[in-house]
Amino acid sequence: PNRPPEPPVTATLPASPAAAAIDLLHFVRLMSLKTLADWPADKLTFQRTPEDNHPLWVMGHLAGTDAWIGGLLKIPGTEVPENYQTLFGMGSKPVGDPKAYPAFEEVRGYFNGARSAVRHWLDSATPKDLATSLKEATGGFANDPVDAMLKVCWHEGWHLGQVATLRKHLGL
Repeated sequence: PNRPPEPPVTATLPASPAAAAIDLLHFVRLMSLKTLADWPADKLTFQRTPEDNHPLWVMGHLAGTDAWIGGLLKIPGTEVPENYQTLFGMGSKPVGDPKAYPAFEEVRGYFNGARSAVRHWLDSATPKDLATSLKEATGGFANDPVDAMLKVCWHEGWHLGQVATLRKHLGL
């Protein structure tokens, strides 16, 4: 009844859509890294069921997604090995055998490196770069680079939710 008035809500809006995408890419990746931080090395390919996307597959898959968008935009540093499409690409099926995959350190390197390259490119992109149409090249997935980055964030959150259920199951 006699409470003081609520302070006004203030928000700092990003300077541009590209800045908003950079902020979101950074935030989502920090959440991903926290989710993956203390994952036991012997559980990187753990699956409760054959349908589960385990952490190693998710990291490779997300690196491949950054590489796909990076390739369309000719972003240096986003490349992944050719076999990543077979191992981690759309339609691939994760398997629980760690010998079926490259070493964790390699996958983590591409996972972090490709994202860093994408963020760096976006940070220095010109208005002309940002106006690049991606609609046809992505089969309608993204209209332009900023739209692609926002959808990449959604995609990462989707897969990290899957990893979070495995994390909970393992008691992590």
